[in-house]
Amino acid sequence: MWQLNSPRKVYDVCIIGSGAGGGTAAKVLTEGGLNVVMLEAGPRLNPDKDFKEHVWPYQLPHRGVGIGGKQNGIGNEFMAPNGFWEIEGEPYTSAPGSSFRWFRSRIEGGRTNHWGRIALRFGPADFRAHSTDGMGDDWPITYEELAPYYDKVESYIGVFGSKENIPNAPDGVFMPPPKPRCTETLVKKACDKLNITCIPSRLAILTKPLNDRDPCHYCAQCGRGCRTASNFSSSQVMIPPAAATGRLTMIANAMAREIVLGSNGKVESVSYIDKSTKG
Repeated sequence: MWQLNSPRKVYDVCIIGSGAGGGTAAKVLTEGGLNVVMLEAGPRLNPDKDFKEHVWPYQLPHRGVGIGGKQNGIGNEFMAPNGFWEIEGEPYTSAPGSSFRWFRSRIEGGRTNHWGRIALRFGPADFRAHSTDGMGDDWPITYEELAPYYDKVESYIGVFGSKENIPNAPDGVFMPPPKPRCTETLVKKACDKLNITCIPSRLAILTKPLNDRDPCHYCAQCGRGCRTASNFSSSQVMIPPAAATGRLTMIANAMAREIVLGSNGKVESVSYIDKSTKG
């Protein structure tokens, strides 16, 4: 069992983070009957308030260009919330001489609120990098072993695409892709002439209704969030059914500090900081 610092409540599982992995784990575990607590380093999400896909420049304090004309985060005031390369006050460092940066999103659903929805499967060769290219290591599992789980995820979240029988770009459980735009038909025609493979994108965006979610209405504002949940985000697709079980407790603004081990070397609890109170 995992336990919070309070002795009053013991949970079966503690999940750190509410993004793609955390949200999916919460759905599976709560629907399986476990009591789950989730620590999220940012606030809860309100799509009607936080998403900006249909906002006009005149509705924003700085007309969409940010404070002082500086665009912060991944873009500007139009973008889906809380995405930043650097977050003031958070204890992240890079090694001397290193320019490594990691994009962070501090809000329910994490980076799934504004990712590009590109939903490609790893192919058989991706699991056998050493055998194929002589670099790195082969995975301890194969594509064939993982394929049923790809099927399960795609069937639930909704991914559009087309079956093309490309060896290392495996086909999936696809919704129909959108019809190509004019420029795309020209690109496709040129690629066919040059014998270059050109296929529809494979994106986690609904083109048909699924699980009470409406299909995409093609406003082309995915990076601003999607109030209709037509594109995949953990906050709108995974966490709601987990919460509906009554077995999920989410603690917002809770920055995980330490995973505490017991005398047997196994995890006993998670220590976290309440960002609101600094306690």
